[in-house]
Amino acid sequence: MKTVTISLTSVALLLSVSLFAGCDGKPAEPTTTNKSTAETDHGHPHEGEGGHGHGAGPHDGTLADWGGGKYHVEFTVDHNKKEATVYILGSDEKTPDPIVADKLLLTIKEPKLQTDLIPVPQEGDPAGTASRFVGTHEGLATVMEYSGTISAEVDGTPYAGNFTEEAHGHAGHGHSHGDEDALIWEGEPKQHAGLEIKLGHHGKHLHAGEDVEPAVSITKAGKPVSDAKVFNALVSGDGQKVLAQEVPTIYEPTTEEEPAHYAQGALTIPKGISSVIIRFRIVPAGGEELTFDVPVTVE
Repeated sequence: MKTVTISLTSVALLLSVSLFAGCDGKPAEPTTTNKSTAETDHGHPHEGEGGHGHGAGPHDGTLADWGGGKYHVEFTVDHNKKEATVYILGSDEKTPDPIVADKLLLTIKEPKLQTDLIPVPQEGDPAGTASRFVGTHEGLATVMEYSGTISAEVDGTPYAGNFTEEAHGHAGHGHSHGDEDALIWEGEPKQHAGLEIKLGHHGKHLHAGEDVEPAVSITKAGKPVSDAKVFNALVSGDGQKVLAQEVPTIYEPTTEEEPAHYAQGALTIPKGISSVIIRFRIVPAGGEELTFDVPVTVE
């Protein structure tokens, strides 16, 4: 498959507001990913054993939506084991729905961490599938409130869902945008093979140490394109170092507030760096893969 790389002209990054200025000026440390203890513990009954979920899921966990209700994913955490478990559920938010996936990517906003969750099949999961994924990370040990994204690719389709788990049982899932989280398009739309592609992000103001949610609009003859695959990552200003690894996005249909676009693939902006680029990878259905590099200004 041929790859076409298109870079937007750098915006005015020499304003008095510097990119990702950190107090210590040191480069961000690379993301830590740890293997799950379940790798050698496939028979371990995780359900009901020290979990600390606070939500409506069948394991008392917090739910996130995948694919407009096709799947639901339930996040639970065991602080003692520094272990996160994600269950794959069907549209009823209760029944296990095994999938074929090598791993899930768990991205937590605070404490800032990313870790892979590996498949640990439950009883009744068909061979080669799993409805449970488990992983460990030091950052899961003490914090009682979590907000993040669970993402994976299933049968060639990317899925991502945002979740928030708060202390004292106030949990929820969903996706909405206020005035300060409005869609911002960077540069002029790109034209390719009959497609008009707009690249940008949610949020009028981006801040070092916080999340950015990239956004992509794809239309053809004025109509939204819903069958593309869209991924995004954060890379250094020279385009050489990955600062936040690639995650998939999901398609959001047109609403009264926003046009149709791909989003919900949030990335954490590191501190202590001087420049950053959002890297978009787009695979149109039946078309060639495209890569766009978009510099953004951070306050």
